[in-house]
Amino acid sequence: MSEAVHSGLDLVSAGVAFVTIREAFKPADREHPFGHGKIETLSSLLESFLLIAAAAFIAYESYSHFIHPTVVENNMIAITAIAISLVISWVVYLHNKKAGELTESSAIQVNALHFFADAVTSVGVLIALILIHFTGWLWVDPAIALVIAVYIFMASFTQFKITIRELTDVKLPDEEVEAIKKSLEPFKNHILNVHDIRTRKSGVNRHIEFHLIVCGKMDVNSSHKICDDMEGAIHRVIANSSVTIHVEPCGQHGKVKAHCERSPNGICEKEEA
Repeated sequence: MSEAVHSGLDLVSAGVAFVTIREAFKPADREHPFGHGKIETLSSLLESFLLIAAAAFIAYESYSHFIHPTVVENNMIAITAIAISLVISWVVYLHNKKAGELTESSAIQVNALHFFADAVTSVGVLIALILIHFTGWLWVDPAIALVIAVYIFMASFTQFKITIRELTDVKLPDEEVEAIKKSLEPFKNHILNVHDIRTRKSGVNRHIEFHLIVCGKMDVNSSHKICDDMEGAIHRVIANSSVTIHVEPCGQHGKVKAHCERSPNGICEKEEA
């Protein structure tokens, strides 16, 4: 019964993901200039809550069966049903996992987590049913259920923290920020400084902003060309990224002297990195 409830929540989760992903991938519009990615994140949060609810229900059922052991009837029918469920859940998990990796969709990744947890719980239930069939140990049923509940709770809580970080606009992972900085290194001979790098994630999209200091005597076309090249370099290392660059002339920040071929005396001021 606990496994049936868990599988039912998986169905609800898949339905929510099906609807929200279609909305999340719509292009930006007047009402949503930054896109619809947060809809997908909200979907992931809801799915995480569903998993936590499933873990709580299974734990409650486990406790009840410890206190009042129940004889499992029609064991072979139960074993057959769980075996079929296990195969289906594993196939769906592999499909969702691949789709989640290709699209970087958090909703699909959480949905894959649902079906992976479903497959794991099915294995546990199958082991319990087989042991009960051959040994008659009724305590195995609630014991396995409790282990399943703990596993599901841990997996769902991890995903819950990820979605909360995204909803509160926490910066991109350190490795992605470092990749952005490395992609800008080839431009050192054409610029003076890059500072105030800000990043966040919305659905599958990354939003990246920073200030760029160039020589004050550089014309608009030249600075715009550098910005375009920088955006292209970032797009090559960070998929689905939206880049905003604020260009500033030299001498606006700090008092550290730096060589600048475009200034009359060969010196420009730039902000400390």
